[in-house]
Amino acid sequence: MDIDIVLDSHLPPDQLAELGLLAERFGIRTVWNASYLDGRDPLTNMAELARRSRTLRVAPMALNAYEMHPFRIGMALLTLNEIAAGRAQTMIGGGGEVVMALGIPFEKRVRYVRECLEIVKGMCTARPFDYTGELFSIHGYDPQWVTAPSPLIYAGANRPQMLRMAAKHADGVFMSDLSLALAQDAIGAVHDRMAEIGRDRTGFRFNNFMAWYVYDDPDEARHEARRWIGFRALFREYMMREFMSAEDFAVILEHIPQIYAMAPKNEHSVDGVPDHLLDLCVDRLTLTGGIDQLDRIIEHLLEFKAIGVTEICLELKNHQAHGIRLIGERVLPALRAAA
Repeated sequence: MDIDIVLDSHLPPDQLAELGLLAERFGIRTVWNASYLDGRDPLTNMAELARRSRTLRVAPMALNAYEMHPFRIGMALLTLNEIAAGRAQTMIGGGGEVVMALGIPFEKRVRYVRECLEIVKGMCTARPFDYTGELFSIHGYDPQWVTAPSPLIYAGANRPQMLRMAAKHADGVFMSDLSLALAQDAIGAVHDRMAEIGRDRTGFRFNNFMAWYVYDDPDEARHEARRWIGFRALFREYMMREFMSAEDFAVILEHIPQIYAMAPKNEHSVDGVPDHLLDLCVDRLTLTGGIDQLDRIIEHLLEFKAIGVTEICLELKNHQAHGIRLIGERVLPALRAAA
């Protein structure tokens, strides 16, 4: 199993490049650059890292057809892939905070992701390329400058319909915050669908996004994990009810705006939400602890490897360089040594 990291788009290109090159030296497979409403454009932001790196994969995420036409996604991705000499990849999803901020309705979500995948993959592999869909079309695309190997294109997918679609149209599935049981179910659903349509499993990727708060100071780690816990899919009942009663989940839902507000306020508690509930969410939805907890965290990652997850994408918030070194020196060797 490989380890990827995700750095957010608030980092300027030079800092992103330096951290990415450090990750490359420590054997990390991919640096993803997350798109935020108040951040930099992740495709442009990765150009310097793409140019300066040699083996590292560079990956903007999450791209979607609600806010950017699939043709523009494909053209920008192919340009980044050229700069990276064939080491670009991306994840195409069905929304995000930018879409919500723009007030775009989340309609026909699976269709939007499917047509975006079909267009972007077609632009990367077919010459010339024509496409007519329900939502989008493109005709006569035939760039003469595209020579690099095609980028990997993941579908952001957790739920059954999106997983079935991804099994046919994507190079891999990018899951988000899924537990072992839910990730195993998702992998099984994709494999079942691939068997139905006669698609070979070979080379198909399964990535699970997880938040990483492993610091020298365990109290700081807990503070940061609770501060950002609102972004760990607290509104998804199918995830939360694995480890929480209906009554406790109702408390969480009632306070979602206040939980989200902890991040900008740099706070780790909410009036009306017991601390033990926030800690439960941290323990079940993130990788959090001091250095003395690292062996436990590695064992948890090995459990994901055992069920068929091919890479884990770790979001680094604070102390990114420290996290990269810790992953490179402790986590990756343990994952690679395990049979």
